[in-house]
Amino acid sequence: MRLVEHHRIDRHDPRVAASDAAAFAAKHLDNAALYLTRQAVIHQSRVICYEEVARDMKTSAEYRALPAKVAHWVVRQVALAWTS
Repeated sequence: MRLVEHHRIDRHDPRVAASDAAAFAAKHLDNAALYLTRQAVIHQSRVICYEEVARDMKTSAEYRALPAKVAHWVVRQVALAWTS
């Protein structure tokens, strides 16, 4: 059996704005990393590895908008999706 803690956050709660902003920033980072990977596939006919995507994304505003651990895992998920 797994214990689960469930939280209900009303839309008027101030935490909703923070979570929406984080989700929006993660979406932008995901789209930027996908664009970079797609361009490599289209123009170079190869899938770039995680290290290359991370190196190119670390200086971008999308990457800097999120905490480092979150941004790292968003970029890693994009790379894993393309290599699988």
